[in-house]
Amino acid sequence: MLWRDVATLVKVVKETDDDGYKTPQTETRREVFVDVRSVKRSEFYAAKQAGTEIALVFLVRAADYDGETLVEYRKTETDEPTAYRVVRAYTKAEEVFELNCALEAAPRSVGRKGSMK
Repeated sequence: MLWRDVATLVKVVKETDDDGYKTPQTETRREVFVDVRSVKRSEFYAAKQAGTEIALVFLVRAADYDGETLVEYRKTETDEPTAYRVVRAYTKAEEVFELNCALEAAPRSVGRKGSMK
């Protein structure tokens, strides 16, 4: 595995206050090294049957993954970051997580310019 790519893992936290009212959601962001892979044919078609389209697969070390639901990734330094939603996260040996991700809707990635500097 090549851990040469960098992605930002985003954890969105939705909480309520003591009176039960929703508080503004907060985002926790961490840059981690990942191994980016293309989607395997069987995973692609299985997701398609379930109504989802998997775009990329990110391999992340288990020590770096804390249940984040979004991944921001840019292919080159000059590209804008693209937001991906984690559709499925699993591990076989509990050392590396495989994150199957779909493209996130455009509004979430708007305004993220320069967030991975």
